[in-house]
Amino acid sequence: MTSQTTTEVVQPHTRDMLDGRHLLPGEKVIWESRPAWVTVLLRPLIMIVLALVFAAIVLTYNGSLAYLVAAIVLAALMIPFDRRFGVPAAIAGLIIALLVSLDRSWGVLVFIPVVLGALPLITTYIYWRNTVFALTDRRIISQYGFLSRHFNDTGLDKVQNISLNQPMLERIFGFGDIAIITSGEMGRVVRRQPGLRFNTGGGVVWENVPKPFETEKMLSEYVYRPVTPPRTAAV
Repeated sequence: MTSQTTTEVVQPHTRDMLDGRHLLPGEKVIWESRPAWVTVLLRPLIMIVLALVFAAIVLTYNGSLAYLVAAIVLAALMIPFDRRFGVPAAIAGLIIALLVSLDRSWGVLVFIPVVLGALPLITTYIYWRNTVFALTDRRIISQYGFLSRHFNDTGLDKVQNISLNQPMLERIFGFGDIAIITSGEMGRVVRRQPGLRFNTGGGVVWENVPKPFETEKMLSEYVYRPVTPPRTAAV
């Protein structure tokens, strides 16, 4: 009865997101999902837009100081969105903008910051595609990683607490973060992946979960479902 009520609220999976090789014999996937793509990919999307606008300004440079300043500002704005690629993209953009101000033939080098600006979107998308939240009839599973695929799983009987947190921005868009605690309290973050956060004390946080209230209710129903006591033989 509990399973039927849950699936009416949150639709069960319709395609295989979780790597089935991780499942135990006879284990059934009840539900699976990914982080909301709009929140995970928003920053790299903005970064590639900045890189493309920068390229457009450089390629149409007409000797105006305003064009040069705008190009330098756009290059610098890429830094906050991804420091791994944003810093080299900004440095390359600054150098290219100065070279183009001296000789427009250097404009062909704009592909360098554009490529660096696109790399965060590509890598984040790949990681997002491989990030899966899953509930089976035995475990709660978090799948993540690309070149090296990892799984974090917890038996339903080991979960001590499930909580929902909905920051203002996520509340506006209808997403939420679900914390699954297995022992002790949620401590400091020891590992972060796109859409996932692992904490000391055995805690994992699913970030930007679509339909968070329905998902939290479904998890709670499976984790806290009453156990039928064993029947005793009649005397």
